[in-house]
Amino acid sequence: MMKDLKNLYVAQQGNKVIVFGTNLKDFVLSLSSVVPNLKPYMFYYRAFKKIDYIEHKRLDGSIIYIQKIL
Repeated sequence: MMKDLKNLYVAQQGNKVIVFGTNLKDFVLSLSSVVPNLKPYMFYYRAFKKIDYIEHKRLDGSIIYIQKIL
């Protein structure tokens, strides 16, 4: 594993990774292009300080799992 890799964020839907990133701000920007009703960056910044896993329900009822791996 790379020693310089400090954070890894992943969003998956239906057992497929749809977005991943190492920087939270860039990850949320990339995810917002896929998910229209996404919460703002600061929500995820605060949430990932407390927890490592978030379920996001899309407008069509499907669920996206967002998690901090590292």
